[in-house]
Amino acid sequence: MALMSYLIRDRNGTYYFRRIIPQALRPFMPGDWKGKGAWTKSLRTKDPAAAKKAAVRCLADCVEDFETAERAARGEPPPLRPPHRFAAAMPQPEEIEAEELARLLAEDEAERLDGDARRQLQTAEERAQWPDLLEVPAPDSGMADDHHHAYGLEAEELSLEFREAQSKGNIQIVDGAVRDYLRRKQAPIVPNSEDYRRAALAVLRAHVRAYDLILGRQRGDAVPTPPPPSANRGPKLSDAFEAWKAGSGARGSKKPAAKTLLEAGRAVRLLTEWHGDIRLGDLTREKGREFSLNLARLPTHLPDTLRRLPMRELLRRDLKAYPTVHASTVNKSLNILSAIVSHADATGKLDAVPNFRNPFGKGVKQVVDERAEESREPFTKADLTAIFSTGVFRAGARPLGGGGEAAFWLPLMALLSGGRQGELAQLRVADLAQDPESGVWFLDIGVTGGRRVKTASSLRRVPVHPELERIGLLRYRQALVDGGATPGDSLWPDLKLGRTAQPAGAWSKWFTRLLREGAGIEDRRKVFHSFRHTFKRLARDARISEEMHDALTGHTGGGVGREYGSGFGLKVLAQELARIEAPDAVRGLRWHVREISRHLP
Repeated sequence: MALMSYLIRDRNGTYYFRRIIPQALRPFMPGDWKGKGAWTKSLRTKDPAAAKKAAVRCLADCVEDFETAERAARGEPPPLRPPHRFAAAMPQPEEIEAEELARLLAEDEAERLDGDARRQLQTAEERAQWPDLLEVPAPDSGMADDHHHAYGLEAEELSLEFREAQSKGNIQIVDGAVRDYLRRKQAPIVPNSEDYRRAALAVLRAHVRAYDLILGRQRGDAVPTPPPPSANRGPKLSDAFEAWKAGSGARGSKKPAAKTLLEAGRAVRLLTEWHGDIRLGDLTREKGREFSLNLARLPTHLPDTLRRLPMRELLRRDLKAYPTVHASTVNKSLNILSAIVSHADATGKLDAVPNFRNPFGKGVKQVVDERAEESREPFTKADLTAIFSTGVFRAGARPLGGGGEAAFWLPLMALLSGGRQGELAQLRVADLAQDPESGVWFLDIGVTGGRRVKTASSLRRVPVHPELERIGLLRYRQALVDGGATPGDSLWPDLKLGRTAQPAGAWSKWFTRLLREGAGIEDRRKVFHSFRHTFKRLARDARISEEMHDALTGHTGGGVGREYGSGFGLKVLAQELARIEAPDAVRGLRWHVREISRHLP
């Protein structure tokens, strides 16, 4: 087999991968293989089965280097190897050196405890065939004298080799170890890069230090094996994220909402692309600040070809044509990451990390210029006239992106109820109901039927404004029922709901186009949510108390415990809501049955 022909063993039984480099390729080999006669790497095992598995990975690396050399010989650029989307960032040199030192000393300790390798390579029956062979010591007696002597000579030789390589800055001697380390870390392996060279120099320093200590052990010095640097450094970022998503498990405990999970997933992905799947104990304030500064460099409105790139790769591109993300958006991601870390800390996962503090505190967040902050603005009288003069409201137009009758009703209902876009988009036929006691028609903003709301205070019943009844909202509902709609059916049969976190995301884009292109409202602070601000302003103009219109809109305020309308009955809410005067822009509107006849079964 070809693979087996690349396996060799040294005098101590350690396996190596060795493949001759063709003469014609030697001048073109990448990195420190250039000019060498063979591609050689220690497999660091004496077990044949383990050596075969390790050789498979070596062969892939070797073939990659050979391919690079062949292309260079033909005058072609290196082969394009797209980075893995979730590849980890290159660890810091000090982290690499500490981990490799601990690994080398642990292997040396195991060698001394395991003793003579001949116990693993030869059975007692095989040795009995050669009575003149030296006696092999028992398994629990450590190294035999001749094994100890040969091991010491090899350690001295390797120590000299690694020291000489370090003095020359020659990293080829540790190339195999570097590739193994980076593969374990899921970090990119780019032999000609500066990051790769820094990693290799750290591994080389670890080897020099390790063999100094190993020679001390040979002389009888008590040299302890340090624990892996990851020990007592807390959970990995990925594990902490999963624990945060699961919550405490206690009955009634809060779990992240769907939209928050999406935002958290993106924040964790970006942090992993920048610092790797790092242990939280190694996530210092310096690393948090570095991530924050680079997160602020990320652009928005990217084409798909750029959006798919990992964060580090993306920031190497020329991005001057794209606006950068807003500081408040950066802080939102940092707040979510801070919550994930705080959850791990609260559950005791970071107790063993000395002097730990959350790396995403105030000193790491971006400073937001409140004067420049683009807050949502209510619509003016002129804005409302422009919106409700478009073809959707005056000519019965129903654009495909508008979701049929949702294009007509969602803006009107948001204006005269203060409802959020997601709340209104998820309404079912049953959620536009009549209270049997008071006779008041109302919107049931809740979670039944798989719906979601923003907060607990969002659960409420909102009376239907008299102007909505006049325009024809109840007639519209009846037309759906007459057409065969059931109570569990959507109130907007042609509205395509997307992911749970943003059920009307596509519809929102359509409405924004209506604002900008149809109504000519170019102020980016004015969006669908501006209807909610407009409703609050109308409520204040009608002298409705803050507590009352907080109950109508599902806001928390006033320090009063509230459940479904802050304790106000529907009749009282309806009376107060009727005091809000409908803007002139909607008073001439009227819905006609013919407009949905084509949508009914």
